[in-house]
Amino acid sequence: MNIPEVVRRYAVTLLDAAQETGVLDSTRRDLEGIDATLNASSELRDFLSNRLLGNDSKQAALEKVFEGRVETLGMNFMRLLVQRRRTGMLQQITTACLQIIDERSGVSTAHVRSAVALDQSQTDHLRQKLSGYFGGDIRLEINVDDAMRGGLIATVGDTVFDGTVEAQLQRLHRKLLGEH
Repeated sequence: MNIPEVVRRYAVTLLDAAQETGVLDSTRRDLEGIDATLNASSELRDFLSNRLLGNDSKQAALEKVFEGRVETLGMNFMRLLVQRRRTGMLQQITTACLQIIDERSGVSTAHVRSAVALDQSQTDHLRQKLSGYFGGDIRLEINVDDAMRGGLIATVGDTVFDGTVEAQLQRLHRKLLGEH
């Protein structure tokens, strides 16, 4: 996981505070909600990243969007980011927090690109195979890529499993040529 140091410091600080106060589970839910909101709204991301806007307007926007939806620790953390002029990093920090929580609890994320949508049994089979290989729980993030002819590519950390039709044809071609 390649997280910029300043992002990591903020993420670890928030998670340590959540752990100390016993609200890690609710903080995770808050982070997932914040992350989903930021992913869905490029306008909000642009607004928070705009250096020309003052802290008061950013604070008001965050409170309007998240007040009542995020616990006290999360709101206080966002206020801290406003004060430190780091609101443009909010999405990076929430993503890093979620990755660190997974890392600490032994969950790995597999980024999967598939030529077709996978049904539940295929998803369960893939998760089981990857869990067996890596020896831990696996969270799947599956995206359908219409440009692929067939198969899938699964990436966990630095490890890539290429099960695409193109890769299988290349392996067959090398085998026929006597190359291994």
